[in-house]
This record gives sequence, structure tokens and C-alpha cells, in this order.
Amino acid sequence: MNTAFLKSYEALQQVYGSGAFSTQALNDALANCKAKDRALVTKVVYGVLDSDIRLDYIIARHVKKMPKGDTLIFLKIGAYCLAELSIPTYAVVNDVAELAKLSEDRRIVGFVNATLKAIAKTLADGTLEYPEDEIQRWSVEYSYPEWALRKLVKDYGKQKAQQIISAKPETSTVVRFTAHTAQAQAEEKFGCTCVPTVFPDVYRVQGKITRPDETFTVQSLSSMAIARICASFEPKTMLDCCSAPGGKSVYVKQLCPKADITACDIHPHRVALIDSYAKRMQISLNTCVADSTVFDPSKEGKFDLVLCDVPCSGFGVLDNHPDIKIFRENKDISELMKLQRAILYNCSRYVAEGGTLVYSTCTVFDNENGQQIRRFLADNDCFAPGTIDLPQFPEADGQSTHQFLPCDGMQGFFVAVLKKVK
Repeated sequence: MNTAFLKSYEALQQVYGSGAFSTQALNDALANCKAKDRALVTKVVYGVLDSDIRLDYIIARHVKKMPKGDTLIFLKIGAYCLAELSIPTYAVVNDVAELAKLSEDRRIVGFVNATLKAIAKTLADGTLEYPEDEIQRWSVEYSYPEWALRKLVKDYGKQKAQQIISAKPETSTVVRFTAHTAQAQAEEKFGCTCVPTVFPDVYRVQGKITRPDETFTVQSLSSMAIARICASFEPKTMLDCCSAPGGKSVYVKQLCPKADITACDIHPHRVALIDSYAKRMQISLNTCVADSTVFDPSKEGKFDLVLCDVPCSGFGVLDNHPDIKIFRENKDISELMKLQRAILYNCSRYVAEGGTLVYSTCTVFDNENGQQIRRFLADNDCFAPGTIDLPQFPEADGQSTHQFLPCDGMQGFFVAVLKKVK
């Protein structure tokens, strides 16, 4: 049996069958995986999840009744490999049929074999027909939920929406060093090409990296941008109210060593992640378990800067979490918006007079981003739009809000800066 396909199936079964997070399911599968199989397992797992809608469409065109459970997972692995990878057709069909023997049902093995052969022929002939409706076609072609695509069209227009959903994620790893590191030093450390970015001592590493330690960490450019915006105000006291795993708080502390930073999260195990991150990076943070929707009188007006990096739909970070496209539903957005407002309104009370409130998300939908800020300002006359200080991004620098987008080579983060004026 193809062990890479077996490990891929084990991870995908956790995601589709038990609703596990893709990163955790993949890590579990890789834990006992042969070194030679790790790259293929990672590609297949993330590829199947990222292409889920398109794979469902392809499979549905070749069966009378859509299969469920493990049978559907077998077919998705096969269809993805046939459509996207340069593995010979006979090898894919044979290996996935062999994988289907786990079902202990010969009928399923035969069904998988025959269906994959039919799919291979259609893909080779180029005869797969997509929906005539433009939005439905894009949804299938780019494997993007139709409801989410329609939101993007409403927020950005068709052209920009297509650019967002068709953007190809970077295959490199963004690495931030904690001390000055020249490009040659970075390349010597990792043994591969390291491309400088807009931030000092931050590189796109084109190969494998070693395990992060106190000298470097992995962090997206968008996340770093939010931290640098916060650090630009040189706060003496800062509250990061939804901090886990702590990347932004840690970076701000490194940029502003004298700042007294408190990092909170609602779950003890997530606060432990912040503590672990800070310990590895050899910096000191105040951490605590706190529900940021519940007012804490002891924090009122105590902080020069409050960062509300609120829970969101996550549609700006699909490159790291493709399972979001599978499990997130349109109805979830309204509940997330209620939570975002509760956190924003409550934690704004912790900002000192003349202080700064920073609101951020990792999504691209206006009703979680700009709409929240417009409503907040309408309801709170003691706050006014502030100014983003981020010279590395001229399109954001000097604005009060900015939306980073996947089609601009960034993860889809939103940021707003507000000043407490009275």
C-alpha cells in the first residue's frame, strides 16, 4: 500500500469525519510518517482540503449518487492527484483502489477504481463542463464557497473578488530573526535562498527551516505589520486582549523593550501557549486568563494601547487553514460579529485618555472589518480615527484603516487605528 496515501487518508479522515483542525490532523499523521513521504502527505492533505469544492464537483459529474464517508475521501485523494499532481494515472488509480481495501468491501474498491478511471479520462480530454453562471463557475474553479464569494463581490466588485480567490499562496516560509541577520547569514543557517522582505531581518526562506528557537520565529508579514503598527506608538503599557499564541505581543515587546505588556486569552491552555512562546523568545510578558467581553474595573483606563485582535471567520488565512472553507458557514458571520463588537466595545474602556485602540482581524469581509469600525465610531464619540504608521506599506501608511489582501502577496489581515480623544 502507498504509505503516503495511507497517512493522507488518516489525516483527512480526522478532518472530514471528526471536524479536527487541519494543522493538528496533519501533525498527527506526520508524527509516524517516513521522511520520504512527508512532503507528499502534506501536499495531498492541504491540496484536498483547499480543492474540496472543485473535487466534489468533479466527483459528482461521474457518479449517479454522491458517496459519503471514507469512500468520498478515497475519491478526493485520487481526483486531486489526477488533477493537480504529476503522478502517472495508473499509479494513482491502482494505489487509491488499494487504499480503498481498508473498507473491506469489494464493491467500494471496484467503484473507486472505475470512478477514478472515468475522472482521469475526462481530465485528459478536457471535457469537464463548469457551471454557466459566472459566480458558480468561479466557486468551482477556485474551490471557494459561493456564499463567501458573493460577499467578496459585494465588498470589492467582481474583478477584485476574482483576484482575491485566485491568488496563489507563497510556498516560502516567512522567518523573523530576533537580532540583525544579513541575508548571507540567513542563507548559511538554512542552506537555501532567503529573500529579504520589507521588514529588517525578515526573510522568505525558499527551503526547509530548522526548529524555531530563541534566535528566530515563523510569523506572517501581515501579523508582523499589525505588531509594528502597535509598536510605532511606543506604548508604556499595552493590553493584547485576545493574544494567543502571542506572536504580536512578543514582537511588540522586542520592538519596545521598556513596554509593560499584558497578554490575555479566555482559555488557560491558550495562555500557556503565550507563556511558552514568550519563554522561547526570552522576553517577559504579563499573562492572564480573561474573558474580553466581560468588563474588568481594574483595567479601566489603564493602558496606553489596547489591541483587539478579535476572533473572526479567518478567510484571510486560508493558505494555512483550508478547512475553514469547508466548515465555516454564512450564518457563522453574524455570531462572530456579535462577539467582535462585545470585545471591541468592552476593551475600549481600558484605553487611557489620549491612548490608542487597535482593532484587527485575519479576514477579508467588510462586515467584520470596516463595518465594525464605522459602527463603533458612530456609537463612541470619545474615539476618533487614528493614523497608521507603517512606511514599509505606503498604501497603508497615514491611513486610519487598511485591508491587506492575499492578491497583494499578504495574508488577508485588516487593521484599524483609533484614538481616545476625550
